[in-house]
Amino acid sequence: MESIAFIPDGNRRFAQKMNMPLAQAYALGTQKAWEVVEWISSYPGIATGTFYTLSLENLQRSKEELNVLFKIFDKELEKVFTTDFFERNGIALKFMGRLNAFPKPLREKMERAQKETENNAQRTIHLALAYNGRTEILDAAKRLAREAKENKVDIESLNEESFKNYLYSPLADPDMIIRTSGTQRLSGFLAYQSVYSELYFCPKYWPEFSREDLTNAIAEFEDRARRFGK
Repeated sequence: MESIAFIPDGNRRFAQKMNMPLAQAYALGTQKAWEVVEWISSYPGIATGTFYTLSLENLQRSKEELNVLFKIFDKELEKVFTTDFFERNGIALKFMGRLNAFPKPLREKMERAQKETENNAQRTIHLALAYNGRTEILDAAKRLAREAKENKVDIESLNEESFKNYLYSPLADPDMIIRTSGTQRLSGFLAYQSVYSELYFCPKYWPEFSREDLTNAIAEFEDRARRFGK
């Protein structure tokens, strides 16, 4: 397995289950993401990890909830500059989505974080933010159309692989996508890249996801026969 992706679902339902404030559940979910990144770092073959951190539709949630999310995200981004986590694990951090939906200070901090970690070559972690798979394809098509109009690209030479260069961020198609919370759908995640991804649905809410759950998912992946339509 070279590329793995996660839909970390169930933070709000976990808050309800545990009768805790939503902010606390999101904080636990964020901590879980740090743990999962460290866990996948123990698999030398996994070079790419992608997390569906915030969908474009999520931005329609209440202002209060979004403020909680933005504050948590801003705080966690500070760890890029104040800890050796990314350097120690050889991780480059990249963001993908309609990032202009975020406040300018947060966008600038994302840009700094990408710059700070870009020379870490062991693996790349992508965070999909203000993201929707159909929107990604639409934005890629618009960018392609602009370049074609300016005679910067030969349309006839375009193929499925070269089209990826117009997506938000070039990443390896995920070999497996893991979604927590028991919900069994992709919800617009990596619509272009997921056509042959193996899917694994874990019944636990994201803050409950354990290293054993990850091990079981990867073990199941290794037992599956992938034919890619052949």
